[in-house]
Amino acid sequence: MKIIQDFNISVPTNFSNSLNRPIPSSPSSITLAAFGLAVNEPNSDVLLISTVGVQSFLGTPEISLNVFRNSQIISTVRVSTLAVNEVRNITFQVLDDNPPTGYHSYRLTAEVINPLLNQAAAIGPISFSGTSFSPAD
Repeated sequence: MKIIQDFNISVPTNFSNSLNRPIPSSPSSITLAAFGLAVNEPNSDVLLISTVGVQSFLGTPEISLNVFRNSQIISTVRVSTLAVNEVRNITFQVLDDNPPTGYHSYRLTAEVINPLLNQAAAIGPISFSGTSFSPAD
């Protein structure tokens, strides 16, 4: 049985259309949410869950959502829109398998990776949570 070591969450907004944060073109990015999380034992797992609401404003942008542990990317999710003004809510999970023990910063960023005539914004909801689990007995 796994035991929860630590839990944390960052919720900039729970609601759709509750903010308007332009997503910059790559290689620039915007931090959407961040928190710290303790990993107390070797061979632990960290489960990260995120929901991000985005809207295209020009063209059909392709958005890269990157999850960092400290300064290292541990996962990337790519999202495309099909029409101007399309609103998409993206929910995804990432398993950080066997991270080093210690206290870690987890961060969720976004960037538009096809910037020519494409623009998008994070409009909400935005939530990012993490739970560290000890190894099974």
